[in-house]
Amino acid sequence: MLEVENLTVSYSNRKLFSLQSQKTVAVEELSLTIPKGKIVGLVGESGCGKSTLGRAILRLTPISSGKVSYDGKSIHSLDSEESLRLRKQIQVIFQDPYSSLNPRLTVGEIVMEGLLVHHKNLTKTERWEKAKDALFKVNLPDSILTRYPHEFSGGQRQRIAIARALILEPELVICDEAVSALDISTQAQVVNNLLDLRDQFHLSYLFISHDLGIVKHISDIIAVMYLGKIVEIGTKWEIVNSPSHPYTKALFSASFDIKDRTKKETPLSGEIPSIMNKPKGCYFHTRCPFVQDICRTERPLEKTIGETRKVACHFPLAQ
Repeated sequence: MLEVENLTVSYSNRKLFSLQSQKTVAVEELSLTIPKGKIVGLVGESGCGKSTLGRAILRLTPISSGKVSYDGKSIHSLDSEESLRLRKQIQVIFQDPYSSLNPRLTVGEIVMEGLLVHHKNLTKTERWEKAKDALFKVNLPDSILTRYPHEFSGGQRQRIAIARALILEPELVICDEAVSALDISTQAQVVNNLLDLRDQFHLSYLFISHDLGIVKHISDIIAVMYLGKIVEIGTKWEIVNSPSHPYTKALFSASFDIKDRTKKETPLSGEIPSIMNKPKGCYFHTRCPFVQDICRTERPLEKTIGETRKVACHFPLAQ
């Protein structure tokens, strides 16, 4: 459905009282495929470029090079009419349910806003019925349509945001830390709601999160990101149970698993380098417990392991 090929997103940062600008590469030569009807989980530490990738796919952030294709067409070469159709097919659920909803609009106005852009021929009554149906899909009563966002909890607001995305009947939904601002019980409700909607309407999701427990629960495919690059991607079972990249192993071994309390952690030494000053060679070599000389000088090429997994490492872990 959606294919990202060698995508690079960079910014120019100019220091105060200086004429020189520094280039920051937030996403670097990244490739990713989101199949139809699947949930792709994108994980990594804060600042690795996950949200930047999501915004680039949505055309909210300009790209420096590379290509993003939807149904075989480059989204950056579409005319205005085709671009409008694309925005209907790709929707987004933002991280903060408190800032993503306009406090001056009622819930009905928020949910129906997309219809005014993409379905101008609908009558007010038809828009109202569609809004009721969208709220029903996320287990909210239609009686809230005349109320305002400040009257609701974080979980209810996020379900309103989901209803706003679903009312246009999209094919792909980008969830950018969509449950991170919610408490654990509310997270479970929203995640299960997303799964039910995927099964009911054959949706695809790009689920961006730093919560590994939720990613393990919701994803079909998991991509692991480090300093702007994907270091490993594969099926959920491969990534969680048999990681090939040392960073993937350390990341998932550090996540708490109530079903396996005997699990041993693989601790990382040091801190994640600044994305403005990336190490030479393999970006992970400064923290890798298996580092060798070649890792410090040469960037690893992506290798294919089996039918579905890809890993960028000079010395993938034995399976």
